[in-house]
Amino acid sequence: MSERIDLPRRGLVVGAALFAAAPVPGASATGTAMPWTGGGGIARAGGEIHYATLGPVDAPPLVLLPKLGGWIADWRAAALLLAKRYRVIAIDLPGHGGSTMRGAPPYVQMPYESTAMILAALSQLGVDRFAVAGNSLGGIIATTMAARWPERVTRLMLISVSLNSAITRVDLAKTDADRDPAVWTSDWRPKRRTLAQVARFGTIDPQIEVEQNDSRAKADRWVRPSERGVALTDTAALLAKVAAPTLLIYADRGYYTKYEDVGRKVLPGVRIVRIANSGSFVHQERPAETAAAMLDFLAT
Repeated sequence: MSERIDLPRRGLVVGAALFAAAPVPGASATGTAMPWTGGGGIARAGGEIHYATLGPVDAPPLVLLPKLGGWIADWRAAALLLAKRYRVIAIDLPGHGGSTMRGAPPYVQMPYESTAMILAALSQLGVDRFAVAGNSLGGIIATTMAARWPERVTRLMLISVSLNSAITRVDLAKTDADRDPAVWTSDWRPKRRTLAQVARFGTIDPQIEVEQNDSRAKADRWVRPSERGVALTDTAALLAKVAAPTLLIYADRGYYTKYEDVGRKVLPGVRIVRIANSGSFVHQERPAETAAAMLDFLAT
């Protein structure tokens, strides 16, 4: 049987405020201090995969993957807490954040293509087996890892991940034809969005959307190809193939809550945690509660 745990709000500070006073190196585009103590870039065919590390070098590895149009800074507050027990390796998805790609992006960037690049980068770092957590697209990539390369993944944690079935190429072409000019330029560059435009995510902290506009601008023309790849992927079917222990974390509001039932159906025995008083990006809005749920799962 699956289980669901509801976590109440504990009045803990969120986002940048959690570590604003900490003397840590690096800064994001918004000037917020970053906690990472190591990292770099790994050359792959077609570009470079950017990563950052935090925590004891001899601790078990925990890979963190950000959302569609996001970057590893999304994980910064939760990473500080997770790194007390694990060697955190945060990785920017291809074309996102510091993971630069040569040439123009393709029409579609499939999650399994991004998965292969990230796994190759981890192999080059000497990380063969690891626990992995991902938000949104990062979670779909993490699910692909666990389903198709089960020997690599010890535990799978999905934070606000769409568990959709795949659409057809014909349907994808229809969605392109319905391009929203308030969200996309004519050449598929993401425009800055207001909280009203992304109300379906139920975001509580407006600063999260400010930063997401920055990270989407950084990913630029890679956002829509990656989004198309998500639409063409049957994530629910992939999750059904996962043998590793799996945790699903959702908020109590927003677009992703409907996927709790999908996860419960396709993966009996899955653990589900719902975090109260949060929008979809719970690892950013409630990093302490999210990290606590992850650490509890990893310890069992």
